[in-house]
Amino acid sequence: MTIPSIRKQLGFGACVLALLAGAAGAGASDDEALPDWASGVIQVKNGAVPLDTGARQPDTDGRWFEQEEKGHAAPIFYDWDGDGLKDLIVGGFAGRFRVFANKGSRENPRFDGYEWIMAGDDVALLRNFCCVAAGPRMADINGDGIDDLVAGSYSPGLIYWFEGSRDGLRPRQTLTDWDGIPIVTRLADLPNESYLAYGAKPAWMDWDADGNPDLVIGNSHGDLVLRRNHGPARFAGTTPVASQPVFDSFAWSESYSQIDLFTKIDEDGGALRHEEYLSPTVADWDGDGLKDLIIGVQSGAVYFVRNTGQEGEPHFAAPVQLLGPRPGGEFPPHQLLQEGDTVSRGSRISVEVTDYNGDGKPDLMLGDYALSLVLRPDLTDADMKVIEDIEARLVALDKRAGLEAPYMPLRDRVKSAFVYYENKALQAELQALEGELIQYLKPARDDHQDRLLGYERLHGHVWVYLRR
Repeated sequence: MTIPSIRKQLGFGACVLALLAGAAGAGASDDEALPDWASGVIQVKNGAVPLDTGARQPDTDGRWFEQEEKGHAAPIFYDWDGDGLKDLIVGGFAGRFRVFANKGSRENPRFDGYEWIMAGDDVALLRNFCCVAAGPRMADINGDGIDDLVAGSYSPGLIYWFEGSRDGLRPRQTLTDWDGIPIVTRLADLPNESYLAYGAKPAWMDWDADGNPDLVIGNSHGDLVLRRNHGPARFAGTTPVASQPVFDSFAWSESYSQIDLFTKIDEDGGALRHEEYLSPTVADWDGDGLKDLIIGVQSGAVYFVRNTGQEGEPHFAAPVQLLGPRPGGEFPPHQLLQEGDTVSRGSRISVEVTDYNGDGKPDLMLGDYALSLVLRPDLTDADMKVIEDIEARLVALDKRAGLEAPYMPLRDRVKSAFVYYENKALQAELQALEGELIQYLKPARDDHQDRLLGYERLHGHVWVYLRR
């Protein structure tokens, strides 16, 4: 069996569904049909290659941080340098933010190189070390006329604020409620349930139409909550930072408490209720003048939650999927590729809604997380048949281990199959099969191991689905 045929069998081919004239990217892969609301899809490029937060590419000053090589991407489209063109800002795995200046045009954005965003004299940094990209949002949250950068974090799920000033971003602070308590989506008894608030992702929406942007937060557990912004502190002791706006408490009174947004969504949130790692954004997706919720999730799906309420009193219809989940969902399988092949869209989606190509329509931009294994270039058809046999034995091992379907030969067992930690005999079999497989792969790094971990490549790409 040839390399292209085995890749098609695995569902990881990279054929182009749509090539967009002048667009900085390629099309979607053949394992995902283009949705009927989209005219095409772009994989955003950095120069001549796909933008990839895991690619160990330094910034224009030669700076690189090894912690950022673990993939994951959270993009926004924002005019960072004030030249009238929107630039691409991408949050990464370890809590830093890259800005790719738009060197193209409004109709045809183009990026080539990036800079790390600074806060004061240092690279802007928040504590983020697992499972999500630090998701940036730009908004003037304190009403001083200058936009601020706000981003969530993995653990314990705090929301960080880099206040904007005429001299640039100021050093990081933590957003707090009325009494100076950090804003987290859940207050649980430590340490057993503290993880439920992890993976906080913020967005901004003027919920009550009072002119102040209110804070919408999704998290890893699948919560979706609102903290209202009551504007600048007007009396002593309200909040420890004088320039920070005042937000609701976690639980105080009906009028000044965190709101569970699922109580505002029909059918109790529908299918969205069962998703994890919710990453919301706010935009008028259907053009009716009301702000809707668009939410990316761990499985790779993206949901549209239509606002059916009225200005100042939002209510939402049951969510519908704009994009479906990816193979493997929560734990994406490794994509088996040749060197230089395009990686298909992954999971753990962070979303942005923006007019990417200047046609006046809201497009869907998203960042993802994907894993790949790269085949050696000298493999024969006989080698590929051996790989097929190894894959079949991996699936058979999963069945004996009691793992649930769907069965994927290259699933991420390290994170998803804890039975291989608990059962030493199964663990030994798994390691032996991995040892057979890695003979046919290119190492991802010089200090590669005798385990698959030394061969996997972690990616964070940016995709744009253009509206019809």
